Order: sequence, then C-alpha cells, then structure tokens
Amino acid sequence: MKHGGNFTAAAKAFGFNPAEMIDLSTGIAPRSFPVEGVDLTARHWRDLPQTDVEQALIDAMKTHWHCDSAAEVVLAPGSGVVISLAATLPSKIEVMIPDPVYSEHEIAWAQQGHHVVTYPAGQIPHLTPAAKAIIAVQPGNPTGQINPPQDWLAVIDAMAERGGMVIVDEAFIDIMPEQSLAPMAGRKGLLVIRSFGKFYGLAGVRLGAAIGHRDDIQRLQQLLGPWAVSTLALDLGLKAIADTAWAESQRQWLNQEMTLLHGVLQSAGLAICGGTALYALAEVGDAQALHQHLAQHGLWTRIFDHHPHWMRFGLPATPEERQRLASALKGWRQDGN
Repeated sequence: MKHGGNFTAAAKAFGFNPAEMIDLSTGIAPRSFPVEGVDLTARHWRDLPQTDVEQALIDAMKTHWHCDSAAEVVLAPGSGVVISLAATLPSKIEVMIPDPVYSEHEIAWAQQGHHVVTYPAGQIPHLTPAAKAIIAVQPGNPTGQINPPQDWLAVIDAMAERGGMVIVDEAFIDIMPEQSLAPMAGRKGLLVIRSFGKFYGLAGVRLGAAIGHRDDIQRLQQLLGPWAVSTLALDLGLKAIADTAWAESQRQWLNQEMTLLHGVLQSAGLAICGGTALYALAEVGDAQALHQHLAQHGLWTRIFDHHPHWMRFGLPATPEERQRLASALKGWRQDGN
C-alpha cells in the first residue's frame, strides 16, 4: 500500500486547482493543533535546534507516553525516516512484515537486502525459524486491527533471546493511547515508532520519534546526526504534548466525525470493513472506478493495487466537505453503480 497525500498532482491530473481538491487520501487529522500559541520569531528560522529544548521534548514525551525509566527516545524529522533507518540496524536477516501494510516498511527492508516474509495483518505472528525482526503496525494501516500490548510480550521476549527485535509502528496510536507499547520500551527486543503529525494534524512540521533500548536508540541517533529536528518542530512538539485537554477533545472530535463519515459511506451502499478514528476502510465493488469518479468531483481517495475492492477514506475537514462527498457518492449510485 503506497502512501497518500499527493493531492496536488491529482488536482492537476483532473483539472482542479490544488485548493479545490479535497484530500481524503491520508490518515492525517483535518483538525490541527492550534499553532497560534507558538510565538514565531526570527530564531525559528535562524537558530540551530538547541540541545536543552530537544531534551525537554524528549522528557515530555517519555512522561506523556508513560515510558519506563530505562527507555530512551530519539527525535526524527517524521516517523518515515525512522521506518527507513530501522531497516539498517541489523545485517541481512529475515524479517516478518504484516500483509496488508503501509508499503514503506517492505520497501525499506527489501532495499537493505533483507529477506521479507509476510504474516496476516492483525495477528500475533508465529515466528519462522529464521526470523530476526518483526514489523507490527498498531493500529493496522489500513485495516485498523490492534492487539493488546500484553499479547506481544511473548513474541518480544522470544525475539530478544534470538538477538532480534519487534519494531512497532504506532503512527495512529494517539487515538487510543492505552493500547501503546511505549510503556514496555526500554527492554531488549522492542523498538516503538511514534508519529506527531497524524493525530495533531501537523504532518508538514515533520516530527517523529523512536522509543527503545539505549543501544538501538544510540545507533539511530548516530544515523540521524545532529539537528535532525527543526527549532520550530521542537517548540510545537513541546506545546502540543503538554496540552492533554486538547488531545482529549481531539479524540472526541475524531470519533464524532468518523461516525458521520461512516453514515455517508453506508448511505451510499459502501460496507465499512476496517479503519480507525482517522480513516475508514470500505468494501467497494469496483474501487478503481469509484476512485476515478470521486477524483472527477475533486475528491482524492486511496485505493490498493492488491485489494481492488478496498478504498480508504480520510476524514473531511468540514461539514461542507462531507456534503460534497455525499453528493458525489449519490451521483455514483444514480449512475447505476
């Protein structure tokens, strides 16, 4: 599954200005953390990121995510960078990756020459004899499936005994923080990847993190080098992490909006087969045809090469956008599809 967000290219292809194209192709929250509270000054563009501010954000993340005292955190310019770098930590090994999953995981490990085997997404995998790494995505993308943290303990311990690791991509976990494996991080055999942009609706800021054992985190830090995260990203991250009241209101808003989106999709005859509070996965007779139809109405969605009946919908940003989607879907049904 490739990533979304390429709405400017889609707008050009279908004859729209980018501002006219409604991007439903990502799982990025359309309601963003209010940046007005950050006092933008010349230092955000002039000054190198300061070590004390970086450490303050790391400390805040460890507290907010209930990390063990043994856990260490490294900041990165987006979780995608950590996904790629994690594949460089071991020498060539066998890695187990869920199917279906965000495609960048398999791309990263295959490019490093690792042997990739798959297991069904949403399951705790049965280890192959040679596996030295497991990728898990909680909640699953695009399926939304999740396993309780304690269900992973035996696998994490087994991989640690082999000298391997379980790498958990928690890009969407902020909608259900109680399911995070971050409190377990710090032990050998576990690396947790977190995203800042999706839940907080600030993907353009490019801020992510990895939590894990000090040996793995130190190696990632060496690969990232100094000043990996911008001065602006550090300040925004600090303010957002501290605002727990906003985070709770965001969860409530996302759940309410997803309920409304489900109603629109089901009214059009689409069956909901997965997803989270940030994206809905729908079963469609001909996803490619509906994808094209919606694009012609200025609505950009996500479809899947290997699952031709699946379509993923992100949340509309406003009631007007939701109505525009409903109208386009009604036109689709009126055309006899």
